[in-house]
Amino acid sequence: MTWKDDLRPASFRGFPFYIESSQYTSGRRVTFHEFPNREEPFAEDLGRVGRTFKVDGHLLGDDIFDQKEKLIDACEKFGPGELVHPYFGNRFVQVGAFTIDEDTKEGRILRFSLQFYETGDSRFPKDVDDKQSLLNAVADAASGKNKSLFEKAFSIAKLPGYAVNSARNSVFAATIAFQNATKNVVATVEGIANLAYDIRNLKAEVNDLLKAPNLLSQRLLDSLALLEDAIESPRGRLQAYSGLIAFVAGNSTNGTTPTRTTEKTNDDAFNGFIQRAAIILAVKASGETEYQSTEEAVTTRDNLRAAIENQIQTTTDDDVFQAFEDLQAQLVRVVPDVDSDLPNVQEVALENTTNSLVLSYDLFQNPDSEADLIARNKIRNPAFIQGGQTLEVIDERSRS
Repeated sequence: MTWKDDLRPASFRGFPFYIESSQYTSGRRVTFHEFPNREEPFAEDLGRVGRTFKVDGHLLGDDIFDQKEKLIDACEKFGPGELVHPYFGNRFVQVGAFTIDEDTKEGRILRFSLQFYETGDSRFPKDVDDKQSLLNAVADAASGKNKSLFEKAFSIAKLPGYAVNSARNSVFAATIAFQNATKNVVATVEGIANLAYDIRNLKAEVNDLLKAPNLLSQRLLDSLALLEDAIESPRGRLQAYSGLIAFVAGNSTNGTTPTRTTEKTNDDAFNGFIQRAAIILAVKASGETEYQSTEEAVTTRDNLRAAIENQIQTTTDDDVFQAFEDLQAQLVRVVPDVDSDLPNVQEVALENTTNSLVLSYDLFQNPDSEADLIARNKIRNPAFIQGGQTLEVIDERSRS
C-alpha cells in the first residue's frame, strides 16, 4: 500500500471531483512599527491569517455537462459547506470565486480552479443567525452521508417474496410513524393534507421504490420535510422529530441463512436511516427553538447529544462517524445560545400554605414568574398552594 491509498476522495457539499494540485495559505498577521532614533522595529502580532485553500482539479466523463452544472450549483449555493480534501481532511469552508476552463480538444474533461476560505464565528450582531446557518450546513452534510450509507447497505436484489415483503412493511411502518408525529403538536390543515397525500403516493409506489434505494431514501426524506412544512413552530418540529429518533419498524427477522442475514441487514439499514434522519432534523429544529430556561435548553441538548453519541458508537461507516461528530460539536456551540439571556430554574421548598401571587412576590419581589409557576408545577388552585412541597420556579432576576 502506498501513501496515495490513504488519501480520501475530494468533494465539496458531497459533489466529488479530482484534484490536480492545491495550495494552502496561512501564517500570522504582522504590523511593523518603526520609531525615530530606534534601530530595531517592533513587530506586532495581530493574530493568525485566515486560512485559504486553492484547489485546481478536473471533472471527467461522458456526462461532463451534467457534472459541470452540479459543480456550479455546489459553488454558488449560499453559506459554508463541507470540503473533503485528500491532504487536509474535512473542513467547513466558504467558497469564493471559481473559474472553469473548457477546451474543444478535450471533450470529456473540464478543468477548474476553486478558492475556499475557512469559516469562523461572526463577532457582529448577526452571530446567532450565522451559527444557525453553520449548524444547518453541518446537518445537511450529515444528511447526505446518511443517505449514501443507506443506498450502499439496502438492497432487495434476488431476495424471495417474504424478504421483500419485510422491506415493504418497514416503509409502511415509517409512514405510520410520520403521521403519528403530528398528533401532539400544532400543525396546519393544509400541511397535514399534503403529508397524507404524499404518504398515499409513497405506499402506491413502494414496490418500484424498493428496487431503487436512492429514490426510496429521497422519498422518505421528502416526507420528513413535509412534516417541517406542516408543523408551525420550531418547538413542535423538535418534538415531532425527537419522537422518531427511536424508530424501529418492528420486523421479526430470525435465522442465519444468507437470505435472513440480508433481510436483517436491510432492516438495520432502514431503521438506522430513519433514526439518523430524525436526529439531524431535530438538531436543526433545536437551534431555532425558543427555550423557557437555560435548564430546558441544556436538557434538550444533552438528549440529542446522547442520540448522536449512540450513532457514533454503533456506526461502522467512517463518513457517517465524522459527520455526526461534526454535528455534535456544532450542536454544543448553538444550544443553549450564550447570547439568549435565558432565565434559570430553581427548586423552592414551600413551608407554609400560600397563593401563587404572594409566593412570586416573596421570592423575587415581582409577579413576573407567577404564570410560569402555575403552569410548570401544574397547580390546579393558584389561590391555595399547600405547604410542605417542592416547587420549580423561573427566577426572572437571572435575566439581568
